[in-house]
Amino acid sequence: MRRISFRLASVSLALGLLLSGLCAEAMAAAHARKNQAAAKPTPAAEEKAQPAAQGLDVEAFRRNFVAGLAGRRNAPALSPDNVRILSTEKAVPFAGTDIYAVRGELIPADGQAQPFTLFVSADGRFYVSDIIDLGAGKSILKPARDKMLAEDLAQLGHVIAKGTGQRTVVYVSDPFCPYCRMAFAFLMEKPQAFAELRLAHFPLSSHSGADIACALMAWAVDKAPDKAADFAKFAYSDLAAPRPADKSEASRKKAWVEVANAFLKRFPELKALGENGEAIVNALSGSSWGAAVQADMARAAALDVTGTPVVFVDGARVEGFDQKRLGALLQ
Repeated sequence: MRRISFRLASVSLALGLLLSGLCAEAMAAAHARKNQAAAKPTPAAEEKAQPAAQGLDVEAFRRNFVAGLAGRRNAPALSPDNVRILSTEKAVPFAGTDIYAVRGELIPADGQAQPFTLFVSADGRFYVSDIIDLGAGKSILKPARDKMLAEDLAQLGHVIAKGTGQRTVVYVSDPFCPYCRMAFAFLMEKPQAFAELRLAHFPLSSHSGADIACALMAWAVDKAPDKAADFAKFAYSDLAAPRPADKSEASRKKAWVEVANAFLKRFPELKALGENGEAIVNALSGSSWGAAVQADMARAAALDVTGTPVVFVDGARVEGFDQKRLGALLQ
């Protein structure tokens, strides 16, 4: 399993990915600046009111959450208004209090929204990672966690293939990761096992040009859905990974253009974006397709994805290309 090469900050669940700038690392700086400018956060006070589960002190949760993040290295300036609450639900009673599942987004003023799902105490003071019933030997949060996971997975990725089976497969991946390519080929050979295969983009910063490849696959899902599977097959089978001479901005841009030209040669319909690779890269800058890739990354990060590939089969998680386990889950 390929892991992200730079150090991730440690914050409850995957929120450290926001503070360490994962999305900005994975997508080019120019793309990130434009996307951030286009996605201005809406303060919580201006959001359409979401009915909170009775008994949960939402405002205390917002205050405590922001206070806990404030001391983190590279933490952006945050206020409780930067915490958008999407839904709350009572999960389980425990030790004289109630534990609530809180789903929301942390939205710094100049950054990418980072989704989160947390279990917290009713007073909004404590984050609860798990509660194990020692006598029963099981987690009492598991039913609520499984429900939240199913809801999160339903929003992750984009359908690139439909099969004749019953299972839903969500595949978090980077097209230039060799293990991702092996897993992709394996999954595409199993249409009898899944009802749909959803691809969630997670380009690693160490793979120059992967972000552009992912944005072009997102374009296909949006503008040429009948070709979405072909775009993905090309990216994961035939597309050569660029080999930049160094880590300079010039080398990175050259890799983007190389990837865009390769796609254009294979898919002439991309001329709708530009006549050549450079024009296509410019068209993708600040586009909704680049934003879709960042959204995939943020949602995957909220599920504690830190490397690729990760495959979810009806919610069961497989990290790396574990062919034996994948085969068993797809039977």
